[in-house]
Amino acid sequence: MRNIIKWNYVLLCICLIFLVTFTAVARRRTTSTSTPTPAGAAATNTPAPAATQPPASSGTIRIEAENYSSMAGVQTESCSEGGLNVGWIEAGDWMAYSGINFASTGSYTFAFRVASLSSGGSISIDLDGGATVLGSVSFGATGGWQTWTTVSVSVNVPVTGSHAVGIYASTGGWNINWFEITGGASGGTVNTPVPGNTATPVPAATPTTPPSTGALWADEFNGSGLPAWDFDLGGGGWGNAELETYTNSTANCNQSGGYLNITALNSGGYTSSRIKSRYNRTYGRVEARLKVPMGQGLWPAFWMLGTNINSGVAWPGCGEIDIMEHINTEGQTHGYIHWDSGGHASYGTAVGCSPGNFNTYSILWDSSAIRWYVNGAQFLEANILNNINSTEEFHRPFFIILNLAVGGNWPGSPNSSTAFPAVYQIDYVRWYAN
Repeated sequence: MRNIIKWNYVLLCICLIFLVTFTAVARRRTTSTSTPTPAGAAATNTPAPAATQPPASSGTIRIEAENYSSMAGVQTESCSEGGLNVGWIEAGDWMAYSGINFASTGSYTFAFRVASLSSGGSISIDLDGGATVLGSVSFGATGGWQTWTTVSVSVNVPVTGSHAVGIYASTGGWNINWFEITGGASGGTVNTPVPGNTATPVPAATPTTPPSTGALWADEFNGSGLPAWDFDLGGGGWGNAELETYTNSTANCNQSGGYLNITALNSGGYTSSRIKSRYNRTYGRVEARLKVPMGQGLWPAFWMLGTNINSGVAWPGCGEIDIMEHINTEGQTHGYIHWDSGGHASYGTAVGCSPGNFNTYSILWDSSAIRWYVNGAQFLEANILNNINSTEEFHRPFFIILNLAVGGNWPGSPNSSTAFPAVYQIDYVRWYAN
């Protein structure tokens, strides 16, 4: 009986060994016949090519929309197809792309990768700031801001050589990821060669940020005349019963001697300037070295607003970060945030300093907090971790504002002691990574 049990046991072991060996061989065969992942490629989350994107033909260059050499009004954002796209486009906004070389006159095809939630849009194409209008293309809604389609138009290019291609928003309400030119064009501010492209891309345009600062973006105000910022214009109180009218006159705003001078004048009415950076992002260290004018009724500020205010999100839902505000002749400046928490909410404090002298004002802003500094010394911290207290506004892109207001609910009106012209002087503005 023991021998029978023993041989049964041996036979069972042999069967098990055979089964394991067969399974291993089968698994090896399955692996060997599958398509291997290319070296260096991710095994998962690899986006498939967009079904509506046609293969590019020889002589085609593709230019990423965010690589403009100049623009007005637009913003950049993360793109579902990778990298960035240009968005927040309103009627009258534009982008220009310098250094596009047209080898010959004749027919060229422009293709645009666009998305629009509900309105569709219309693009006008020109050369050299509108000197030559090439044509236009319209498209319907795609159903989402990141739902992309490609539209194209054939145009006649009557010139040769290097030109700046302009994309003008005849109507707003759309995003653009890239555009392509087919027919013998080459070069461009920054472009990505399409497979089969015979054109040679030129290097990226030199950034305006001086390398010595280490900043992502900076303005050192070493030029002359008006700065390369956008201007808010007009009066009406600006929601604070302010008395000034904002202009883009060099009498109110100019660069000179390595400084930006924002000047409030009293010439039968108060005038001043309010400027907005064209650069925006989420998080970082934002810093300026500046000095403010002292006087009753003067209200200089270095502050930020959420970019979505340009797409219809009203204050305070857009969020506001006041890096530095000063009023009258106070020996202190103020740091605050404003946001929507079922109504207007604010948090902040003041810190003593010598505002009439040059000081460095900055914030350190990350996903957990915003911290305020004067000359490197922290004086305030606001917790924004996990959108606590409805602070989701502060996890979105912001842009910078510099302005000198006159009068208003907070400082009150100027009086006979207030000296005009009153000059708000800024040495530099810089935006660093965290």
